[in-house]
Amino acid sequence: MLENDVVARAPRLSEVVADRLGAAIRDGDFAPGERLPTEKELAERYEVSRMVVREAMSRLRSESLVETRQGLGAFVTAEPGKDLFRLDADTEAAGNLRHVFQLRIAVEGTAARLAAINGGPDDHDEMRRALHRLKQDIALGRDGTDADSSFHAAIARASGNPYMLRFLAFLGANLRGAIAQARSNTAERLPDRILIVEAEHEAVLAAIVDGNPAAAEQAMRHHLGSAMERLGLGAFAEPEAG
Repeated sequence: MLENDVVARAPRLSEVVADRLGAAIRDGDFAPGERLPTEKELAERYEVSRMVVREAMSRLRSESLVETRQGLGAFVTAEPGKDLFRLDADTEAAGNLRHVFQLRIAVEGTAARLAAINGGPDDHDEMRRALHRLKQDIALGRDGTDADSSFHAAIARASGNPYMLRFLAFLGANLRGAIAQARSNTAERLPDRILIVEAEHEAVLAAIVDGNPAAAEQAMRHHLGSAMERLGLGAFAEPEAG
């Protein structure tokens, strides 16, 4: 399973400081626009060197949580984190990957639903071409990651929501290595499951082409939930009907 293949990496001190200070900012311990403690004070607070603090502050600036003012020091931005969505650096650690997949299931399920409503013949043809490439790759012993990404991107494009397409492209880029590893593991250890993966994609496509939003969403959620299990991340629990 994937989690046995992952080698945990100890976080750098600057990452630990950035995470703790970032959490304090997000939790409101420092108000928007408030001046932060000096570099020396932060080094003493976290018992690290000033170089570590500088590296941590650099990351917090890149996350739009902190801004520096010449001669005045570092301040919390007016709207901390407004312009940024980020994933943890170690995306493919089992715990982080599980959370990303849960997010992906929620978003891609909705994308499939919208694709069934808004998608047209050209969109359907694009999905078919991607799925055909995926089958060819599998038949030739390749992992099919590019074709798989194209299939999911075609669905996001057919949703008619450009933000959904961009967000799913972001998630896909962060999951690419895990998806390739999962498909490689499946092909080597459980070759019969490759046919199941193909059938899952076919079910998604069929529901979208049929214009059945509920079935399309259900098929996509089932496919990605099964992918979670194949990655050794546990089962995805569907919410109970209210």
